[in-house]
Amino acid sequence: MMRYLDSRFTLDFMLVENDPLYLAELKEVAKEDARIRFVNPVPMQEICQRLNDYDIGVFLLPPVNFNYEHALPNKFFEFIQARLAIAIGPSPEMAALTRRYECGVVADSFDPQDLAVMLQRLDTQSIADFKQASHLAAGDLNYERGGQFLLSEVEKLI
Repeated sequence: MMRYLDSRFTLDFMLVENDPLYLAELKEVAKEDARIRFVNPVPMQEICQRLNDYDIGVFLLPPVNFNYEHALPNKFFEFIQARLAIAIGPSPEMAALTRRYECGVVADSFDPQDLAVMLQRLDTQSIADFKQASHLAAGDLNYERGGQFLLSEVEKLI
C-alpha cells in the first residue's frame, strides 16, 4: 500500500513477536521504504493511549475464510477507543460500523492500491472529522455498553 501513497504518509507497525520468521520477513520487505517503521509494542492496557498519537488506524484483512470475512477484531475497537480515523477494506462488519459512525474510509476491494486511493483523498480536515467521529463512536462501542448488552442476551437465554 505504501508504494501508492505520497510522502505525507508513514506506516508504523506495533507487533508482538509471535512468529519471529514472519516478523523478519516483514522487516526485510519494509526496509526498502524509510516511511515504514516497527515500533516496540506496549502492554495491552496502554495500547489505546499509545495509538492516540497517530491519525489513522489501517486494517486490511482479505476474506480468505469465513472468520476473516466476518471479522470484527479487537484492533478495530482499539482504533475507535484511540480516537483514530479508520481505513479498512470492505469487510462487512467493520465497514458497517465505519459507515454508521462516519469515522473513516472503506476501500472498494481488498487490493492495497484501492485503500491507498482512499487515503490519498484525505486531507487534514477530513482526518480530523473522522477522528472526532471516532470519539463519538467510542461512547457506544465499548465494553461498558457492549458488555451489558451481551450479558442481557445471555440472561434471556438462561
